[in-house]
Amino acid sequence: CSSPSVSVWASLPPSKSCSTPPPLQFPAIHIDNGAEGWSEGAMMVKSDQITEFCKALGGDTPIRSVLVANNGMAAVKFMRSIRAWASETFGTDKAVLLVAMATPEDLRANAEHVRIADQFLEVPGGTNNNNYANVQLIVEIAERTRISAVWPGWGHASEDPELPDALKEKGIIFLGPPSAAMAALGDKIGSSLIAQAAGVPTLPWSGSHVKVPQETCHSIPEEIYKKACVSTTEEAVASCQVVGYPAMIKASWGGGGKGIRKVHNDDEVRALFKQVQGEVPGSPIFVMKLASQSRHLEVQLLCDKHGNVAALHSRDCSVQRRHQKIIEEGPITVAPPEKVRELEQAARRLAKCVQYQGAATVEYLYSMETGEYYFLELNPRLQVEHPVTEWIAGVNLPASQVVVGMGIPLYNIPEIRRFYGVEHGGGYHSWKEISAVAAKFDLDKAQSVRPTGHCVAVRVTSEDPDDGFKPTGGRVEELNFKSKPNVWAYFSVKSGGAIHEFSDSQFGHVFAFGESRSLAIANMVLGLKEIQIRGDIRTNVDYTVDLLNAAEYRENKIHTGWLDSRIAMRVRAERPPWYLSVVAGALYEASSRSSSVVTDYVGYLSKGQIPPRHISLVNLTVTLNIEGIKYTVKTVRGGPGSYKLRINESEIEAEMHSLRDGGLLMQLDGNSHVIYAETEGAGTRLLINGRTCLLQKEHDPSKLLADTPCKLLRFLVADGSHVVADTPYAEVEVMKMCMPLLLPASGVIHFVMPEGQAMQASDLIARLDLDDPSSVRKAEPFHGTFPKLGPSAATSGKVHQKFAASMNSAHMILAGYEHNISHVVQDLLNCLDSPELPFLRWQELMSVLATRLPKDLRNELDGVYKEYELNADFRNGQDFPAKLIREVIEANLAHCSEKDRITSERPIEPLMSLVKSYEGGRESHACVVVKSLFEEYLSVEELFSDDIQSDVIERLRLQHAKDLEKVVYIVFSHQGVKNKNELILQLMDGLVYPNPSAYRDQLMRFSALNHTAYSGLALKASQLLEQTKLSELRTSIARSLSELEIWPSMKGWKI
Repeated sequence: CSSPSVSVWASLPPSKSCSTPPPLQFPAIHIDNGAEGWSEGAMMVKSDQITEFCKALGGDTPIRSVLVANNGMAAVKFMRSIRAWASETFGTDKAVLLVAMATPEDLRANAEHVRIADQFLEVPGGTNNNNYANVQLIVEIAERTRISAVWPGWGHASEDPELPDALKEKGIIFLGPPSAAMAALGDKIGSSLIAQAAGVPTLPWSGSHVKVPQETCHSIPEEIYKKACVSTTEEAVASCQVVGYPAMIKASWGGGGKGIRKVHNDDEVRALFKQVQGEVPGSPIFVMKLASQSRHLEVQLLCDKHGNVAALHSRDCSVQRRHQKIIEEGPITVAPPEKVRELEQAARRLAKCVQYQGAATVEYLYSMETGEYYFLELNPRLQVEHPVTEWIAGVNLPASQVVVGMGIPLYNIPEIRRFYGVEHGGGYHSWKEISAVAAKFDLDKAQSVRPTGHCVAVRVTSEDPDDGFKPTGGRVEELNFKSKPNVWAYFSVKSGGAIHEFSDSQFGHVFAFGESRSLAIANMVLGLKEIQIRGDIRTNVDYTVDLLNAAEYRENKIHTGWLDSRIAMRVRAERPPWYLSVVAGALYEASSRSSSVVTDYVGYLSKGQIPPRHISLVNLTVTLNIEGIKYTVKTVRGGPGSYKLRINESEIEAEMHSLRDGGLLMQLDGNSHVIYAETEGAGTRLLINGRTCLLQKEHDPSKLLADTPCKLLRFLVADGSHVVADTPYAEVEVMKMCMPLLLPASGVIHFVMPEGQAMQASDLIARLDLDDPSSVRKAEPFHGTFPKLGPSAATSGKVHQKFAASMNSAHMILAGYEHNISHVVQDLLNCLDSPELPFLRWQELMSVLATRLPKDLRNELDGVYKEYELNADFRNGQDFPAKLIREVIEANLAHCSEKDRITSERPIEPLMSLVKSYEGGRESHACVVVKSLFEEYLSVEELFSDDIQSDVIERLRLQHAKDLEKVVYIVFSHQGVKNKNELILQLMDGLVYPNPSAYRDQLMRFSALNHTAYSGLALKASQLLEQTKLSELRTSIARSLSELEIWPSMKGWKI
């Protein structure tokens, strides 16, 4: 087994079973070379340990390897549970070899169960009858790989009686009940008949009149069984009339919300009976009275082959959507302890009646008003929600299935002994000590210990609560969950994986524990808020948080129809505030469009083509359609991530930064918000702080499109017929669920897609000739205004920080963005004139550089600075001691060696730059600042002064061939020349005019700019140069006059 991928035959030792080719072919068996300890010697040690374990605890057949005949959540949970048990029991998590099955879809989706298995075998893809529900395939794989046991999980082949029989013929252990018990109790009709025979109450149903002798419970005669079934639509109608409406039409082999419909009258029976048949083909159908306002309660059973049955506490699974559990919890709190005990004993009687073996769940409906309970069904397998029982009972159920499969009696299992509080109970790590002293006890008389707390579980599904909980599929970009001490979860996919069209919609399960029910709920809410899921899929996480916070749920006043009633009333998950959705949507759209403009421009340049003359990056108008309201937002960029948004004469500020994972970090009103966006058929879905918002596309009701990948099962109306709005026109299969498609408007329908066709999102199913096109609802324009909000980020009133903000705004104007130029210049002038500015900037620089300066220099600089800071004139306009500080720095450098001087000059450079700029006082510093802004302007505009723009761009393209985005931003800067000119003109008026000679060189360059775009600026520069000449002339004349005045006094000098 050292090769990473070997054929099935080469991986097996010689045996008679390998002498003839099998009827099924498998591509390869893949072995995880990283699996600890799978060398031959270590394998023998583990084998001996397992044999010793089995024998010591009274078993008869050691299980050393298991084929996991399932995928998704079931496979992941089983593997992790077995790993944990093996580590505790045998000191290594690889004691039992775990082999997975993997379809091409699982491999493409990076399925988690494939990743964590020791080995996996590729099996055919498509629907589960090709793979996980294919009994012949499972048995062939198990036989050829010499597996000890097969674990079926839930769904797929887990309730097919042919599987245990076929495995038994091959001498392979089935980790579940015998076929007879499975057929008897796993079948909903059969289990109801057995419950009636065992004296367990049942609701009125199509088999209420059927009597089964208790001695025939193992095998109900076919003629008796058929009496409880309904085979045709008319039989279903007649049966519903007998039991009374509302009623349920149920497939006996259904489960997980499939093969079950609620009906209120004869017409609904006729419309829905075929759907039940279609969802579970070949299954017998029965009718049962609907018990409204009831709770769904469960008892977890574990049975061995010696006739022992343990009832491992109870669960409440009343929060259901279309009979699919969403929230589970345990133990039961709605019924008194004695009633719960009664439920447990009734469940144990049922299991004993058919000599059940393995894990099972007995489900009841319980009336909170009367306290009466009714048998619902028995699931002959492990349930999805079994970890709830594991938390409150302290029993590893998948491991217990393996232990029971070895033939070990329940009373010898350490965790079962601990559960019943008998002597010598505990964890599996102590199995050697327990096996030597443990005594048999009677489970019929034993009392279990009370649960130590409460557990709440939430199923995470890829369903869209905003669209009737339609299943969704596709890539999962990010899946991040932060475990807490009392909250944990497991998922069938990871970041970068996917949920394919043949997956179950559930891909995660979250569990929270607390000392009480209220604490468990609070822990669950906190845990769900920590989940981050992004990608093509939609999830129920937000919606479930709202359910957990609902008063009815917290007060324990729910029932099985509670969630469906909320959905019918269109109670939706909490949305972000409208203005937050609008701002996030506008920023996302503006950012996306700007990125596209840059990308397209670079594309032109890279091909050597002439790009568009104008680059639209600053002023954009964005139209958003959110929940039927049309928002028109004007966005103005003040920098790469700085925006002003205007709507109906109101304005707010916002900042936006891109995250490495594709998200956006938005700052609004001083608060930050994380935004992710996904494009789908209906529009763009935004995830804002974990809450969703849909930016809808314009909807055309005349085109009936597929919302998600699915299969068109059948049309429910005739082609060319007149149809009515809000009625179903077709049925589709989405991730193994049959769902109706509703008409958005009335009209005449024309089919485009044939029945049986697989479809992708946005595929056209049919066209609709609308009765009244003018009646189609359009988005209403928004006439309101933004609320009054503060600045996007906290602002400071300190001079040096205001100076930095003003300089940043000036740089952004010169880069082509928009700001209020007058405000920017005035703020800059005020800051430059402040005597505090150099001192505060010095403090800021020293706070950063102090630890990097030589100690002696730092102490000397601190001394000089404090001497001035303590001076009474410091706040009254005293000049910054630039020359003195420069002397100190240069003297210190002079005493350094050549090597130390080079090392010291780098951290000192920012300090020297500040000191030099202030050596001539505040005016000198202002001159340095303004010159830097002038130089920034000229570095771009001198490029465009004399030449045609296309020629300039071509030169820039050749110059920056390795980084063409630089060309984009140079052109974008030039595009804002009007605002840039205004900024330079105001700076000239405010700072250059008093002393133009200090700016002579740059003024000459401004005056030389040769284009009509610069005419005003060039004229101003020329005027200032003339002023400079006049000033110099005056100075020259004054100097000459001064010389003339002193000449007469020199006449008497002797030379």
